[in-house]
Amino acid sequence: MPQMFPMEWLNQYIYFLILFYLIMIMNYYSITNLKIKKNNKMYKKLNLMNWKW
Repeated sequence: MPQMFPMEWLNQYIYFLILFYLIMIMNYYSITNLKIKKNNKMYKKLNLMNWKW
């Protein structure tokens, strides 16, 4: 049983890293889309909301 705990912790750590990188990739693509589509009002609103965060 003591050997199972580090493996479970490692699996959770890898899982959260994968989620973190997916969120970073989504933010990267959303920022590039905002730069491309500046004429749309909805994208401007999303850009202002991102600056608040």
